[in-house]
Amino acid sequence: MLMISQPTVSQQISNLESRVGQKLFTRKSKGVIETDLGRMLNNMVSGAIEGLEDVERSVDRKDSKLKTIISIGISEHMYKTILCHKVIALGDHVHIKFGVKNELIKDVEEGRLLFAVIPDSINTFDTVCHKIREQKIVLVGTPDIDFTEFKKLYIKNRALSEEWLSKHTWYAHDNNSNFIKMYWLTVFDKKRPSIVPNYIIPNEYEVLFQQSHGSGLSVAFNTTLDPFLKNNDLQSCVVKDVVYRDLSLISNKKQADPILTGKIVDLLSSSESYSK
Repeated sequence: MLMISQPTVSQQISNLESRVGQKLFTRKSKGVIETDLGRMLNNMVSGAIEGLEDVERSVDRKDSKLKTIISIGISEHMYKTILCHKVIALGDHVHIKFGVKNELIKDVEEGRLLFAVIPDSINTFDTVCHKIREQKIVLVGTPDIDFTEFKKLYIKNRALSEEWLSKHTWYAHDNNSNFIKMYWLTVFDKKRPSIVPNYIIPNEYEVLFQQSHGSGLSVAFNTTLDPFLKNNDLQSCVVKDVVYRDLSLISNKKQADPILTGKIVDLLSSSESYSK
């Protein structure tokens, strides 16, 4: 059973008996039987041995789940918005690392991570880039705000529509952020709005979280907004499509399985569209 010779087994038993200081077996003409100490020691170690045998079988199996460990890097706020609700669907063994874009790209290139979600489209010699979805900039309001008048004013008179916006409470991540500047430049042909934020919080997700507990407006990425839309905590208003960049999954070219990569891309790409 052990695939070793009988003298080797006898030697191992003798060594163990020397270590515990007592006999573990009583020798008979037709074999051996356990002593009381032998039976007690067997009961003490059998659970551990069975556990190790289970691990050995798991590692040896071709379909072993231990051979399908998904390591994926992502920023902390993107994890909250596009990944945290889908982690279980990724598999039984998922390791998450938080980091910034350049750090995560390097980790995938050097094989410390199989995958990373980054706000960009980039291919390197050791990675493959897969587009997940477009990141758009949208106007966000709490459920109590009726955007009907704003949409009518926007079509007829931009100045009056901006005045309508200025009457509300505003929440912002950073009023000088590039994506906020781009929104105003695209939608209102202005580099800077005439609106002063009431609350400035240095995290995109936390801005929306705070807004959802109050009343007012903000400008945010659709990807950050998604979980708040699903819970009907906030609503979006789109008067002009403003695409900022692509979100991508990058994979290690040599180590990442293409079929697994495709499944992850499909999972992360799935998103419902919410607009009021």
